[in-house]
Amino acid sequence: MALPLTGPISLSQVNTELGRATGTTISLGDAEVRGLAGVATGAIGLGALRGKSAQFTHTITSHQQELNLHTYLQGQGWDGTNKVEVTVASGIYIWSDTTTTPALDMGGVFPGGLTLVNRGFIMGKGGDGGYQLTDRTSYVAPTSGGPAIGLTGPITIDNAAGYIGGGGGGGAASTGSVLAFFVTPVHSPGGGGAGGGRGGAMPYGDTSSLVMGAFGLGGAIGQPGSVATNSNNFAGETIPSHGGAGGAGGAGVTTGGGL
Repeated sequence: MALPLTGPISLSQVNTELGRATGTTISLGDAEVRGLAGVATGAIGLGALRGKSAQFTHTITSHQQELNLHTYLQGQGWDGTNKVEVTVASGIYIWSDTTTTPALDMGGVFPGGLTLVNRGFIMGKGGDGGYQLTDRTSYVAPTSGGPAIGLTGPITIDNAAGYIGGGGGGGAASTGSVLAFFVTPVHSPGGGGAGGGRGGAMPYGDTSSLVMGAFGLGGAIGQPGSVATNSNNFAGETIPSHGGAGGAGGAGVTTGGGL
C-alpha cells in the first residue's frame, strides 16, 4: 500500500510500508528509506516519500512464451529488491513450447517477496504421443509433459480466477493387427498431451514400401490440436488412420506438474 499523497505522513507509516516491525528505529537517512524515496544522497524530507510504495505492481497483458519472470519484471522497471505483486490478466496465456522449460520460471530471487495473481492460463508443454516407425518393430514411446511453473524461492499464488497446469503426458499408441495375415502388431498413433503436445504418426504404404505419415500437431494457444490423416494401403487394402489431436487440459497444480 503506497504512502499517502496528501495529509499527515509519519515515519511510523514509512516503517509499515517497508515491512518493518512496529517500533523499529528509523530515520530519514536510512538506506531503505532513501531507496523508497528515490533520494540516494543529500537533503531528504518526509515530502519525498509521498505516494511512494515499497511494492512493485505490474499486470501482464500480452501472451508470453517461456517467461523468465525475474528478467521480465526488471525490464518493466522493478529494482530487483522491492516486494512484487504481478497479475496475469484474464484471457492471457503463458505457455512453453518445450517440456524441459517451464511456462513461467521465477528466474531468480525476490528479496521482498513475490505474489502472483493469475487470472489467465499458465500451462506447461504437453508430451508427444507414441508411434511406431516404418520397420513395424521399433516403437517410440510417449513423452511426459513439462512443468507449468519453475520455482527459485518462496512465492504466494492467488489462482482463484485462473488456471495453472503442467502439460499432459502423451498418449500411448494402441496395438493390434491391421490385417489377419500381419504377424507384427501395428501401433495406432497416440494423441498429444494437452499444452501443445504432438500426436503420433502412422506409417503407411504397402508392405514393401512404408513411409511415415504426418504428425498430429498441438494447437495454438486456446485452440485444439490438428488431426493428421492419411490413407494407408497395405497389400491392396485401404485403412484410414490418424495422429491424435491434443488431449484434454490438465487440472490444478501439483509438485510434479510445476509447482
